[in-house]
Amino acid sequence: MFKHVLDLEKIEERLRETQRQFALINARLTMQRDGMSDSIVEHMMEGYSYVDRLLRDNTDILRIGQFHHLLELNHLVLCGSEGERRAEFRNHIERTEAHFYDRELGDIGGLVDWYERHRGQPVRKRAAGVYVRVLSRPQLYIEGNHRTGALIMSYILGREGKPPFVLTPENAEAYFNPSTLVRDAHKYSFDELIKIPKLKRYFAEFLKENEDESLIAKPETVETS
Repeated sequence: MFKHVLDLEKIEERLRETQRQFALINARLTMQRDGMSDSIVEHMMEGYSYVDRLLRDNTDILRIGQFHHLLELNHLVLCGSEGERRAEFRNHIERTEAHFYDRELGDIGGLVDWYERHRGQPVRKRAAGVYVRVLSRPQLYIEGNHRTGALIMSYILGREGKPPFVLTPENAEAYFNPSTLVRDAHKYSFDELIKIPKLKRYFAEFLKENEDESLIAKPETVETS
């Protein structure tokens, strides 16, 4: 078996460089964002590590019975895995789960129905489509939709051997500015016919243009006794 699917060290290097340059990046954005603290980077790395495990275990998180993994990705990016902090965020975690399954709010069922109808599409289009559906209104989670959406895209891409999406100084502006348009779109409205398809096409092309093969770990077999 392979020890890793993602090169977690290189992913962290990219995120740390983005963190160092975030003030400059933020100045170029159409809508200013909160800073990129150490805890955000650390929690994102916990998320990428979780994606790595899901890929190595060949877990299909978009199948019935596996949706808890999608919730866990959101919990990781918001509060990490440490038990005391999870206890502190217990009420938020419970509200997020209720929101996630509510057909009028997060509506995970609607997202998975869309994914099942589009399983035959190229992987970048599927990843982009899911990201847009996570982020557009009503959003899948109460908070952390951008970061969790990036991890879900990375998971979908990784299932077919593509590199993960990682925020870098080079791609940040092209990622954040259109994401603001996605967040303002409503998936159950006229936007579904015009605005959302354009955004999906944009992000599919964005993923292609920003692929970084170095973020995939070289095959490294694990000895078994």
